[in-house]
Amino acid sequence: MGKRMLLNHAAEALGVTPYFLRTEAKAGRIPYLKSGNRYIFDIEQVEGFLKDKALQNMNRENENTAGYGTLRKIY
Repeated sequence: MGKRMLLNHAAEALGVTPYFLRTEAKAGRIPYLKSGNRYIFDIEQVEGFLKDKALQNMNRENENTAGYGTLRKIY
């Protein structure tokens, strides 16, 4: 395991908002630990998740623009 941080510090280190981290953690998309009412994040794991998410978004954009500019037959 890498460096662990609390919610606000992790958000600042990762360049995202605390709201984003909290909602992704509650939804089960980002790995986290919870101690009482505090969210604790492993920075390396969250960075890996964010990189994968960015790559998925890039692939979707490429798929969506593949048909852009082509004519389609209208019936």
